[in-house]
Amino acid sequence: MIVNKKYYLLTILLFSTLSVPVCAKAKPKASTTTSNTALDTNNNPSSDTQDGAISLPKIDQISFSGNTIILSQILQKAIPLKKNDIANQYVIMDSMVKIAQLYKEKNIRVTITPVLEKTSINSRNIQFEIHELPMNEK
Repeated sequence: MIVNKKYYLLTILLFSTLSVPVCAKAKPKASTTTSNTALDTNNNPSSDTQDGAISLPKIDQISFSGNTIILSQILQKAIPLKKNDIANQYVIMDSMVKIAQLYKEKNIRVTITPVLEKTSINSRNIQFEIHELPMNEK
């Protein structure tokens, strides 16, 4: 069975002044011809089996660009995403929210875009591109 993957770019408004673009993967539609024996019932995406199960990639490096007001070391400590963690969209989104909260405390609007770079089959680098804009500017 061939599944077409679709990605959507979403913009989430945080605190009514912050916008955070997020790339979300669309869920594939279930096929009516698929038998129950073909479905993976253990729901473990990182299990390595010979039937073609996919293991999720790990994060090799985390970097920040465009941040002039808050240092990269402070941002790194604030986010839950760490080196060698699995590249999970929920942890990446949570990291973006934590970064946005730091900027909100300093009264600065920010746009955050996560960029994943494939370094090998099972590893990725992530860069959080940050665009800072003080609250009084439009």
